[in-house]
Amino acid sequence: MENNFSKLTNLDSIKEFCNANLLDIALRNLNTVNHNVKVRFINLTAGHYATFGYTGLGRFFFCDDCMYIISNDKKYESEHNPDILEFSEDLVFLNRPGIYIVRVIFAGVFTGFYDDNNERIFTGDVVRANILVDPEFPSNGGRNRARGINSEAVGSFCEAGIDEMSGKYSIILDNHYAPLSWATKLKIVGSLFYDLQSGQTEVDIRGLCNSLAQSRADRKELLKLAKKSPYFPPVTWQESVLEILLGNNVIDEEDDEC
Repeated sequence: MENNFSKLTNLDSIKEFCNANLLDIALRNLNTVNHNVKVRFINLTAGHYATFGYTGLGRFFFCDDCMYIISNDKKYESEHNPDILEFSEDLVFLNRPGIYIVRVIFAGVFTGFYDDNNERIFTGDVVRANILVDPEFPSNGGRNRARGINSEAVGSFCEAGIDEMSGKYSIILDNHYAPLSWATKLKIVGSLFYDLQSGQTEVDIRGLCNSLAQSRADRKELLKLAKKSPYFPPVTWQESVLEILLGNNVIDEEDDEC
């Protein structure tokens, strides 16, 4: 059956697709040819600090508001959660040696755009951008940038979060938005997952974008937090001491199955 992968632009649409194709995901029969649906997740197995991981459509599913990745990587062995396979009889086909089912937090979908440093832009990222309103030559994604008839026009500067809006990946500003295809410059400066709470299972990316756009807090402090993201702020003195001792430098790891 043909699938319209172009509609898989946010958590709700991806979750709906996965729930409708759960058996094909479990059997690895999902036909994902000619699509580029990649998602980012927050890996909760890295001890004191969370890290980002990346995977593709057909290698994860959802149970209620929780995302679970399907991996062959032994680093997930201690976090394997076989009990979740009882949630649906379709998932029984994943009950095989060497298959690990691990709970993570959905943290965005690849927009098809790269920033000026050749980094993939996901929903939930914070970018510095120059926006040219309704350019004569909008970008079609990738590393291309918007251009006007006046090639020297760079547009207005902004710093904001990224999410899907009205079917387009957009920079979410206060009370309005601008499509990524209008950007003449783009640079990722962090992401919005800097106020994660213990036990959290799902985040509202649109809400995080709006909060950043409408925040009256010190902008420099917010951007410092964005650079730490994904980040669980310490809530006890023990966690605060551990953060001081270990520092805040975390190396992001891409999932081998991305």
